[in-house]
Amino acid sequence: LVEPIWVELENENYLVSLQSVPGSTPPEIFRGNVIKGRWGGWGVEIPSIVIQSTDQRELELRKVGNNRRVFLVGPELTNYITLSKPNLGMRDCIIKFWDKNIAIESKDNLVKISFDKQVIKLKVSQWSSWLPIELKYQLKNDYQLNTPKKTNLENELSAINLNTQIKFKLIGLDEAGNFRIRLLVNSLNEYLSEPSDLSERMNDKLGPMIDFVDNYPPQLVYHQNDKSTFLEEANESWKWHQNVVPFLMNDLHSDFIIHSVYNPNQMLTSRWWLPFIDTNSAKYNSINNEERKILWNEVKDMYKSVDKVLGNILSNADENTYIIFSSDHGVIPLNKEVRLNNLFAKKGWLKFKYNVSTKANEINWKETKVIYLQMNNIYINPYGLDGQYQPASGEKFNQLRNLVIKELVTLKDPKNGKKPLAYYWPREEVGKISLPKNRVGDLVVANGAGYNWSEDLSDDLSLFSDSLKGGYKQALVPIDNEGLLTPFVIMGPGIKAGEKLSIVINHVDQYATIANILKLKHPSKLILDGRVLEEVFIGH
Repeated sequence: LVEPIWVELENENYLVSLQSVPGSTPPEIFRGNVIKGRWGGWGVEIPSIVIQSTDQRELELRKVGNNRRVFLVGPELTNYITLSKPNLGMRDCIIKFWDKNIAIESKDNLVKISFDKQVIKLKVSQWSSWLPIELKYQLKNDYQLNTPKKTNLENELSAINLNTQIKFKLIGLDEAGNFRIRLLVNSLNEYLSEPSDLSERMNDKLGPMIDFVDNYPPQLVYHQNDKSTFLEEANESWKWHQNVVPFLMNDLHSDFIIHSVYNPNQMLTSRWWLPFIDTNSAKYNSINNEERKILWNEVKDMYKSVDKVLGNILSNADENTYIIFSSDHGVIPLNKEVRLNNLFAKKGWLKFKYNVSTKANEINWKETKVIYLQMNNIYINPYGLDGQYQPASGEKFNQLRNLVIKELVTLKDPKNGKKPLAYYWPREEVGKISLPKNRVGDLVVANGAGYNWSEDLSDDLSLFSDSLKGGYKQALVPIDNEGLLTPFVIMGPGIKAGEKLSIVINHVDQYATIANILKLKHPSKLILDGRVLEEVFIGH
């Protein structure tokens, strides 16, 4: 019932700037600035990708599945290709990057990349400079799997030209000539900012933007050189976010700024760090202390980069500035993923087959009675899940749901005997955990620490798999996992200095406290869920 804080602030005549804030697009403010609102389904966004040549393309595609796509259903994040047969020591291919043909040749420990009369040559571990490129983007095409599409003609007629910049890194090159290449794309363009001309000003002053390192699902987790590529890419992202601070504060004359940085999440959920530095991880003792020291230093360097962003804020602030430092979630080590849909397929409750043309497993919804989706929801209907979903009821539904519960409760990790299920709630009981009945599955399930539910399906129907992600925060009960706690720091006029909160607060308390400081007016009958943190104010 509460408007986003940026709407309330603009209504009170504050000039608001939002940098990389999830949920801030499509824009809801029009006198302020919205810059690259993440994952809003708005604007023209071209994700950075990996180009991986392989002589076993079909096998790789089946193994990785939709983990190569943005949020599992969007554009490809890793493009698996097959090279030509060796000819005088050279192998080559042409890949399609949106509408653009990019020719790649590998020979003599080099790759040559050509497009638009531009030619670059790279050795292993070498980056190119930023290069201009014009791409076509079809405005009427959502570029998502399994959604209705316009005709090819409509999509072609709706296409716009996007002038942007890209750069390449040769991650790896083997003796057979197969290569792994990172292709980075400028994260900001005129269709990802409001007002639209803001992106040109920012690109001119700050250079191409790398919003955050890697993507989701992570792609820089498969090759030994992906780790160094991750660190280099993250460093470029940190520089941009550090440099944008004075622009947001001074050039844009902002009264209120929300600046979101995603790199810490990307590092602590990636393959390379958390499993080996957190004592709660099953992999903690798999390396020695000298190796661990190196990883700790890399993680500390990440936090130093956060400090530099904060330092730039402090150096551009005056005595009337409030500064709030926070996060939306913490992270704990991930040991194994549990493929619940493989379990349901084993029981005959879920039917699927591999589609050769889409290179993905597809659900037969008519014959599927049970499926796990969307982080913590299991949907159940004894008559099939085809068509628009409606919650089922009755004796057969209750019998099937009880069978599903029995399978989940008795499920054990064969390696250590641990049960991955921590809690479950039938739909009619989710009010106990403050979830709305009309927006959840027939069962809501919480996993125990170290385990994570996965929607993945595989031919072997295996239930437990090692994960290339190292940390996570999904479908866990926060009260059970201290690692999910997040920082909240506030400073400014009237705020106590050097005080530590004596109790753990809720995220909604932050909103109520900010609203109180800024004297935001709410509808008279509206009572905020959060409480004002009176204890942070001088005189309390």
